[in-house]
Amino acid sequence: MRKGYLVLLLILSINTLFAQEEAEEPVSPADKKIKFEPSGFIKSDVFFDTRQNVEVLEDLLLIFPKDRELDENGEDINAKGSLGIVDISTRIRGKVTGPDVFGAKLTGLIEVDWTGITGSYFTSRVRLRHAYSKLNWEKTEVLLGREWHPMFVKEVFPSVMSLNTGIPFQPFNRSPMLQMSHELGKFKIIGAAISQSDYVSSGPDGKSAQYIKNANIPNVHLQLQYKPGNFLFGAAVDYKSIMPRLRTESLINVGTTDSLFVTDEKVNSISYMGYFKYKRSKLEIKGKAIYGQNLSESVMPGGYGVSSLDSITGREKYTPYNHLYTWANIIYGDQTKFGVFGGYTKNLGAADPIVGDTYGMALNVDYFYRITPTVSHKIKNFMLAVELEYTVAAYGDVASEYGEFTESHEVSNTRLMFTIFHFF
Repeated sequence: MRKGYLVLLLILSINTLFAQEEAEEPVSPADKKIKFEPSGFIKSDVFFDTRQNVEVLEDLLLIFPKDRELDENGEDINAKGSLGIVDISTRIRGKVTGPDVFGAKLTGLIEVDWTGITGSYFTSRVRLRHAYSKLNWEKTEVLLGREWHPMFVKEVFPSVMSLNTGIPFQPFNRSPMLQMSHELGKFKIIGAAISQSDYVSSGPDGKSAQYIKNANIPNVHLQLQYKPGNFLFGAAVDYKSIMPRLRTESLINVGTTDSLFVTDEKVNSISYMGYFKYKRSKLEIKGKAIYGQNLSESVMPGGYGVSSLDSITGREKYTPYNHLYTWANIIYGDQTKFGVFGGYTKNLGAADPIVGDTYGMALNVDYFYRITPTVSHKIKNFMLAVELEYTVAAYGDVASEYGEFTESHEVSNTRLMFTIFHFF
């Protein structure tokens, strides 16, 4: 916690320093002073769940309900509610502006919250959310640093109070990247080369950014936006390659000098995305659909499995799982807003038969769906909100060789949440 206070003190000190510099004598336009603008919010959430859930961050980021776990009497251990009061999503950010370079406007952003490592009272919980620099010309923008993955789409994401922001129907991923965009009238072209940091792929050694590093190629993304009037339409394609292993071990000569073999097998996956938004006056309607492969690093169901195994060398080949992710959101109001969110995710199975281990997230779930009504009221820089989140996960009972489920059973959770925002 002490590091959190140090971060806040540092941001305020920098702002004071820049303010003193601006008070000095004027300089030429070419030597404009750097401006630093702090902002953020204090956020507190009180919530009650009717079931135990797959979650992180002290239950604040709810993903989906846990499967049935029966005791000796046939009672479900996970059919127990829980209550949480959490304030760790409180956020501080600082925006840096100037001076202009290369004929472009230079801006930067750094943002932290308190959803980092938990533990004893003295354990630091400060986590870096965003840290990037941008160069903006009249039609072109270049960004370098940690920012939302382009599949998140900052213009079109669910307007819900829950920190999950639509998981497991909507990508949730901030990563280091180089991103470029260019406007052509009502069109915008976006391209990015992305690495991994906090949000990483799954594999034989658990979750790690090493898999994409060893593949020697970044996650490549290309997106096109079209903005006619009150509408926004977009389409994108995303390609990723990871290398789960650098070596394999023979299943026959285990433990001998002849048992280890170099491997360069990769998991290549591709995802397609389409989205829209309509906004006019107090009404906003938006939605997104993704046909994706191996997107577990974005906190979404997905992954890959072993499709062939050589017993002599232990060498594996892999096949990615295919998933369909969809959601829609309607919001109406100004000072008082009413909204409803609905999402559906379906496991479509793997591209090839699976003969070995699988790696990823929620590969034992056939489908998910969620309905979330929300009411919020804002008074100046203070906002109150109430949200009801009903989530269903259908756990698979019988699976085909491709990882699809022919039978499943549903479990559900209802979360009632009360949220307070204090913006500054």
